[in-house]
Amino acid sequence: MKIAFFAFQDFNLGAAYVIAYLKQTGHEVRLFLERNLNRHPPLLQVKKYSPDLVCFSCVTANHKWALDTAYAIRKVSNVKILFGGVHPILCPEDFKDFDVCTGDGLEYFGGKFEPDVLWPDREIFFEQLPPVHRRYQIFMTGFGCPFRCSFCNNHQLHRKLIRRSALNCIEELLFLKQRGMRYVLFDDDIFTINKSWLNDFLPSYKRHISLPFTCFGHAKYVDKEVAELLKNACCQCVWLGIQSGSESTRRNILNRYETNQEIQNTCKVIKDAGIKLMIDHIFGLPEDNIEKIAESYNFYRKLKPDVVNCYELLYLPKAEINKHGHSKALYQKQGGEDYKRYASTVASIPITCY
Repeated sequence: MKIAFFAFQDFNLGAAYVIAYLKQTGHEVRLFLERNLNRHPPLLQVKKYSPDLVCFSCVTANHKWALDTAYAIRKVSNVKILFGGVHPILCPEDFKDFDVCTGDGLEYFGGKFEPDVLWPDREIFFEQLPPVHRRYQIFMTGFGCPFRCSFCNNHQLHRKLIRRSALNCIEELLFLKQRGMRYVLFDDDIFTINKSWLNDFLPSYKRHISLPFTCFGHAKYVDKEVAELLKNACCQCVWLGIQSGSESTRRNILNRYETNQEIQNTCKVIKDAGIKLMIDHIFGLPEDNIEKIAESYNFYRKLKPDVVNCYELLYLPKAEINKHGHSKALYQKQGGEDYKRYASTVASIPITCY
C-alpha cells in the first residue's frame, strides 16, 4: 500500500513510530511535512504520488490546518483519509467526514507498541528538517504520566505507564550519536520518576553516550541523590512544571498537590548540584489576579531559576480545567466547545532571570 503521511512543523515521535511499523510491514510511506499553517497543501504532489491512504497526525493547535488540507485533498481525489493524534482521539466528532483512529495508531494497523522492539523512523523527518534537528534530538525513555493535571489531556488518553529498558535506550541513543546527535532532550513527562531505573541508566549513559542533556523532573521525584546522578551523567538542565507560585491555585485549579516547600527543596538540590533550573509558569489561569501573579513572582525569586518559560493558558478540549473557565475570554460556549479561537494562542516566552 502507498501511504501519504501528513504531519506539521516538527519531528513527531508518535507518527515516527507508526511510519516505522508501516515500512516494516511492507508499505511505502511518503511524508508530507508542513511547516507553515498558511501555506497551500501540496495537492499536485499528492495527486502525482497517488496514495492508497492519506494519514494525518494532529493536535488541537493544528487540527484546523489538518482538516483544511484533508478537505482540499478530498476535492481532487477520493482517496481514504485517516486522522490520528491527540485531538482526533479526544474529539472524533470534529472529523465526522473522515475515518478516525481513536486509539493507538500501531494497533489500528495491526501492530503493538513495543518501543524496545520498534524504533521510530526519525530519518524520514530529518530529510525535510533543518540539520540542527539531527544534532538536538527528542528522546523518550518512558511514556505516560501518573498525575492528573487539570490543564492536560494525558489522563484522558488512558495510556499505561511504560518504561523502556535502559539497555535498549542506550543502543538507540548510540545509533543516533553515530549519526550526528550532540544534545538530548529527554521528553518523558517525568524523567526522574524511578530512582532505581536512573541508577541503572545514567551511569551507562555517561559511559557510552556522554552528551549533554535536559530532562523533565518533578518536585516529588528529585532529591539530592537523583540530582547528583543527573549531574554526573552530563545533565545540563532540569525542567520543572510549576505553573503557579500559589499553592491554592495549584491545588484547587490545577490538581497539583506539591507544596511550595517541596518545590523549594527540589530546586535547591538541583542548583546545588550545579545543574541549570528551568521552570514553567502559566498566565491566564482561572481566578488569576494581580495578587496571584505577585505571589508567583515572589516565590520564583526564592527559587532562583535560570529560565522561566511563560505560557498563556490553553483550554484544551474536554480538559478538567474547562469547568473553571467558562467565563474567561479564551473559552467560549457557542452551542458546544469552541476550540478554533484558542487553537493558535499558545505562546512560550523564555525569560532569563535572576
